[in-house]
Amino acid sequence: MLSDLIVRNFAVIRDLEVGFGDGLTIITGETGAGKSILVGAVNLILGARASQEMIRTGADEASVEAQFELTGTPLLAARLAASEVPADGTLVIRRGISRGGRNRIFANGRLISLQQLHELMLGVISVSGQHEHQLLLDPSVHLDLLDRFAATAGQLAETGRRYHAWQAARAAWQQFRKLREERAQQLEFLKFQLQELEAAQLQPDEDLQLARERTLLQHAATLHAAATGAHRLLYSDAHAILGALDAVTTQVDTLCAIDSRQAPLKENLEQARIYLEELAHALQQYASGISFDPFRLSELEDRLAVLQRLGKKYGASVADMIARAEQLQGAVADCEDPAMRELELTRELAADRERYLDQARELSRRRRAEAERLAQDMERVLAELDLPKARFGVQFTAAGDAADQVADSVFTETGIDQVEFLLSANPGEDLKPLARIASGGELSRILLALKSLLSVQGQAETLIFDEVDTGIGGRTAELVGRQLQRLARGHQVLCITHLPQIACYGEQHLRVAKAVEGSGTETGISPLSADQRVEELARMLGGISISTTTREHAREMLEKAQTLGQP
Repeated sequence: MLSDLIVRNFAVIRDLEVGFGDGLTIITGETGAGKSILVGAVNLILGARASQEMIRTGADEASVEAQFELTGTPLLAARLAASEVPADGTLVIRRGISRGGRNRIFANGRLISLQQLHELMLGVISVSGQHEHQLLLDPSVHLDLLDRFAATAGQLAETGRRYHAWQAARAAWQQFRKLREERAQQLEFLKFQLQELEAAQLQPDEDLQLARERTLLQHAATLHAAATGAHRLLYSDAHAILGALDAVTTQVDTLCAIDSRQAPLKENLEQARIYLEELAHALQQYASGISFDPFRLSELEDRLAVLQRLGKKYGASVADMIARAEQLQGAVADCEDPAMRELELTRELAADRERYLDQARELSRRRRAEAERLAQDMERVLAELDLPKARFGVQFTAAGDAADQVADSVFTETGIDQVEFLLSANPGEDLKPLARIASGGELSRILLALKSLLSVQGQAETLIFDEVDTGIGGRTAELVGRQLQRLARGHQVLCITHLPQIACYGEQHLRVAKAVEGSGTETGISPLSADQRVEELARMLGGISISTTTREHAREMLEKAQTLGQP
């Protein structure tokens, strides 16, 4: 549940803090007061795009902070439990926007990315505004709404997986068919390349090994001089280090004879002698093993030259050349026996196609069954919203049931169905697409009905309606208010409205007001008491001039609505 929202230097808001409770919260205010700015702030918390234009004039940074109570938000609590974000009953999301372009997001104090914010907040809050009214006119979104109602997420994921498997098989088949003709012409050239690589008898990492051996041969004299010089300094010179250790041993023996506590010094000295003797022996052995072989060096140069020449054609390293040889072997095999490979790819493609179709048809059957239930539920809810004779339908456009009747062109990641919502608002009228017949008021009620039904499916835990009252009034507005009140029994609902018939149903009422202070404009928000709610409803009813009768009407409206809201 969204419990608190803190907004600073965002648009016309300087400093705003507001708390939200359970049930239905109503937000009202004059046109242009900044009500929808609050929705914009919430959208930022949900991961909407941020821009410097959102920052209040004169400020360097804007910030939006939202606190969620996890006890009332199981979806969010489950995601946090699986994430690395620490949580102790609450989640605080803070998003900052700076003019310098540095935008940062924090979850309970931990810095997160925009992608992580999207994943964390997905489906936690549903925001419905004017743009969704227009989206309802686009049939391309209807399939998603039906799937959300039908809770087909698991089947959708499996359909998508099989679709991508079919696409991969088709791409492999098409690529093989394309290359088959080309490879027929290239076969001789491929064989020549393979023979050249095979003749070289490449060994793994031999380029690296040969280069190291060449370096040793080229610097044999230097290496021998260094090894023998070090051996002399350690062992064979008149003043060698190991000889000098005898004098050191005598002195340490004297020291330890007097001060027995220094006995470990003798052990350290003995260890040093052993290490130096081993080092001297290793240097002597290394020096004796060094020899300059001009014939071997010439062989290395010739072999490395061969590898360098092949590398210009087949890869920078021997590993690349060996990999290229393996590719050429496969390519030659495909060219020499294309019929067998094509048959294999064709069978794989047919099997993946059938698996996809089986899953897509199963998903389609589920959708058709759920579409009937959606239509019945929509008609029931629309009747409660003053469309008692409305009929709602879901029209399917599918490719057919038999495998040979389904064209590949209709295959999609979401299946083979295309759907469109239909409506008949009045008796005697045929069902027609929403885009052709639905008015603004009907779209508002259809959207509310859909959100109400989707909320039952657990699609969101907090629902925000931004001016859901578009195109309605009077009795219809009152029925919309009752529907919002019913919806709020199972969800936290925030509703921005201009209609008193809706506003009176809220459990909490917030008023947004804009004031001019000095040369700037500020938006503020405040909770209303019972008397203040009456006054606000009277303003919404009466406009500029508010009479006693108007106030009594407002009080009666509020009392009636609150009585209906009691369990």
